[in-house]
Amino acid sequence: MKPLYFVVVFVLLFCRCGNGQEIKPLYPEKWDEIENYIRNNWLKYIGTKPDLPKPYSYALNPGTLYYWDLYFINEGLMSQGFNEQALNNIDDFIFEIEKLGFIPNAMGWGENRSQTPYFGAMVRSYYDNCSTKDKAWLAVAYHALLAEYEFWTNSNGNQIEDHTSTIDGLQHFGNHADTAYSIDFYKGTLTRIPRLNPATATLEDTVSFSNHRIAEAETMDFTNRFEGRCMDFIAVDLNSNLWYYEMCLAYFERELGISNGKTWEQKAKTRAELINRYCWSEERGLYLDYDYVNGRHSSVASVATLMPLYWGFADKKRAAAVRRNLTLFDSDGGLVVCEPTDEQYHYQWGDKAVWAPVQFLAIRSMKRYGFKADAERYAMKFLNTVTKNFVEPYPNRNGARKPGFLWEKFTREGDINDDEYTCNHMMGWTAATFLEAKKCLVPR
Repeated sequence: MKPLYFVVVFVLLFCRCGNGQEIKPLYPEKWDEIENYIRNNWLKYIGTKPDLPKPYSYALNPGTLYYWDLYFINEGLMSQGFNEQALNNIDDFIFEIEKLGFIPNAMGWGENRSQTPYFGAMVRSYYDNCSTKDKAWLAVAYHALLAEYEFWTNSNGNQIEDHTSTIDGLQHFGNHADTAYSIDFYKGTLTRIPRLNPATATLEDTVSFSNHRIAEAETMDFTNRFEGRCMDFIAVDLNSNLWYYEMCLAYFERELGISNGKTWEQKAKTRAELINRYCWSEERGLYLDYDYVNGRHSSVASVATLMPLYWGFADKKRAAAVRRNLTLFDSDGGLVVCEPTDEQYHYQWGDKAVWAPVQFLAIRSMKRYGFKADAERYAMKFLNTVTKNFVEPYPNRNGARKPGFLWEKFTREGDINDDEYTCNHMMGWTAATFLEAKKCLVPR
């Protein structure tokens, strides 16, 4: 990038990102360095397993293949030309679906639940990014997607997990853990989640508590958006992603000459209508998780409200309302996950936490609906948070950290987040979101 152009861009950004709020870029001269750091480190975060067909990208620790992290990782990989590794990641997921019938939260220790489904989006994004359209590969991926869609929507009583609700056509998160695991899970999370009273809790109470929280781990571990009863809620993010699955299946069937896709498009239309009927709150101007057991919306709004905008089925009026009400989640460090509450406990995915994928979803959602200044504001905040901690990392409880790294999670003040456990340096979705934010502000 030419130095003069660099200066002009930042003068424009300083004015444009305001919306009544001036945001000055921190260490902008480091942005290209961080982009190069990411390019030079993607392939250092590659693991192998003897029971997986290809090397896979890991987010934090070698040996763990997470699910929804890889959607964002793949977007970052492909933005820098690492399409082959993006394909490897998808092929490993195809293998998992063919072997298990679903993609687990984490291969090995996390196989009694899945995570927010992004596989269909990964296949579509990779296929659209490739100059050569490999129909034979797409046919294999299509059949894997059908199987995963069945995992989330099957209601015939033979499903791996029960995701059915009393509202036909909408799903909730779940798990298929056994009782022994639920008890161990309860013991293993003693320091992470508000507990039952051990003096009065029965075995049934303990298992029920754990089952809801294990289901919660299918999306955000852990969060107060489901009020501790995850399986009682129709989740906005889950059902929005399944809407996109239906649209992807329609597209793939047209590409493969299977059908005209109209049946899947009708399914998607029906799902969107149901999401708007049950999850849209006219009073709050937000999409909210719907408690189908008690017939009401969640009392805690979350950034899952973005998902109908991210995939593009929210109408302009609802999108404008969500855009206005994102102020609930805004902070110096970026968008936090949930609106502030008076709870004493601070969840990892709550009102104190700034996570990279949230910013990624917000930037693309705002851009999709033409809210350019909002997209740029969220992009600038995340670039500032990442860059500040790359240059002068926030010290941990044991002392100083070394500069020159990206980090897993941040606070609403824009510092490294050590709540619950000491934050790790990572590439993963932090790297992918940095690239997305930089592209928003400094188009190539």
